[in-house]
Amino acid sequence: MKKMLLMACLMVALTANAQSVAKVGNVELGKPYAEALEAIKAEYGEPKSVTENEVTYGQVKHEGFTFQEASFRFKDGKFNEARFYQKAGGKAASQQKMESLAKELKKSTNMTRDIEDDGLWFYKGGKSPLGFGHLFTLCSHPKQGVWYSEMRYGPFNF
Repeated sequence: MKKMLLMACLMVALTANAQSVAKVGNVELGKPYAEALEAIKAEYGEPKSVTENEVTYGQVKHEGFTFQEASFRFKDGKFNEARFYQKAGGKAASQQKMESLAKELKKSTNMTRDIEDDGLWFYKGGKSPLGFGHLFTLCSHPKQGVWYSEMRYGPFNF
């Protein structure tokens, strides 16, 4: 009986440890829509647009950097993804902005650097709230004909 109780306690502890708290700013990933929306507004102010699937902003500050666009996304009523975009003049400028962001984040977060098939490099860092993988990715890419550096949290399936 004691062994069964010990096994049950161990399983509960491991399950509780598998999902850790991860945040975007002060907003906890996995929070229900209403709670997350309230926290997002408290952190970033009044959004440009709000739907049940996405909250979007124009210019915001995040991690000490200014981003021209930001979106907070929801799946099944839970906050599961955030994207922050810095506009750049071109491919090289986009990679340079991403590098500046990575340099600052490396001071407080473990990160790895990798290279895409097309030769562009990107970074992954932090710990996923699901217990495996990374919390965020830094990359650069064209979006609607304009180059951006992007900081992306998720998407996570809660």
